Amino acid sequence: MIWAIAASAVRSPSPRSAYVRTVLSALVALAFVLATPRAEAAPVVDLYTVGQGSYLYAAFGHSILCVRDAAEKPGEGKGTCYDYGVADKPDTLYVLWASLRGRSIFTPVTIDDRSLVAFFQDQSRAVERQVLPLAPEEASALAARLASDVTTRWSYAYHPYTANCASQLRDRIDEATKGRLRAGLADPGKATFRQRMEAGLTGRMFELMGVALILGPSSDRAPNGWEVMFLPEGLRDGVAERLGVKAEALAERQAVILPTTAAAGRMALFLLAVVMFLAVRLGARTNRLPLAARAVGIVLGLVALAIDATALASSWTEFSRNWCLLVLLPTDLALGWLTGEVRRNYVRVRLAGVLVVALLELASVVSQPMLASVALVALPFAGLLGALRTAKASAEPREAPRSEPAARAA
Repeated sequence: MIWAIAASAVRSPSPRSAYVRTVLSALVALAFVLATPRAEAAPVVDLYTVGQGSYLYAAFGHSILCVRDAAEKPGEGKGTCYDYGVADKPDTLYVLWASLRGRSIFTPVTIDDRSLVAFFQDQSRAVERQVLPLAPEEASALAARLASDVTTRWSYAYHPYTANCASQLRDRIDEATKGRLRAGLADPGKATFRQRMEAGLTGRMFELMGVALILGPSSDRAPNGWEVMFLPEGLRDGVAERLGVKAEALAERQAVILPTTAAAGRMALFLLAVVMFLAVRLGARTNRLPLAARAVGIVLGLVALAIDATALASSWTEFSRNWCLLVLLPTDLALGWLTGEVRRNYVRVRLAGVLVVALLELASVVSQPMLASVALVALPFAGLLGALRTAKASAEPREAPRSEPAARAA
């Protein structure tokens, strides 16, 4: 019917026919526009960088990506945030054991952007945001990958340097941008992996003691511009440098920051070594040397067992290849039960062995910082060796002095 009217209007020269033609042309154009599928607007992706918190798992900060519609403002609850730092069970021992064994237990979860910011602000942590300057196809590809990881329950095995909340986001941003992030920071700094770990744990004495004893020499190299983005602040800086977008501060850290030191762990090991040395000397003076030797052997033996168990259980080379495995030995547990020449020879061999490791570090043959671990063994063993020598000299029978007449007759 409409085409018949249109044909009649085209043949008729009247003004009314011209009006009809205009209306019909507008209707046809409107129908064409409505029938043509419209491309959806590309989403916007925001990178949130969260500062350090007061508990252990928050010591290195956090990174999260959020996806929202271009028409929506950030932080108003309309964006979907993807958190790659959540394990499938909220059990600390389970997470630690599974991570050491290389099991894939970390799965991304989602939260809205308003709840995200409020959650970390309630913890008095700093929060920064970077709106990633992505092309429409890059933003769509990144958003699709993030959504796919959640729907398919994709998971990964945690590693502190290569697979964590920041490195996973780094990899996905680089993939979506076809390598724009790959070059990383032009100047990543000279700090090694170990030093960066110690900086995050600054002031935490027991954790730093563990780092000093468990981390092997593979941690004693500086990460390159790509690797340094394993830390949230490294990812933030890498995105700023490679994608050209600075971070916008949304919240400042409110918690009181007390002066601390990353050397607290090594200082504690030196202090423990001095305490054991003094215990041995005191035991020698009070005729309780066997008891002091037994206490030293138990302390050193248990520490050695912990290091050995970690190295055997872990799939991480940072733990399994460790010079401390040669310095701290479980055989020290038998120290308090050894007697006589056997005990003296054991102490001599152990003392010589740890001193050789110290010389190798001083000669830069061993890159791993070993002086604190060496002192932990060398100081109490040196005190024990001195006490054993004194005890042996005291126990040897002395020749009775001869009388003066007998001496003259001789």
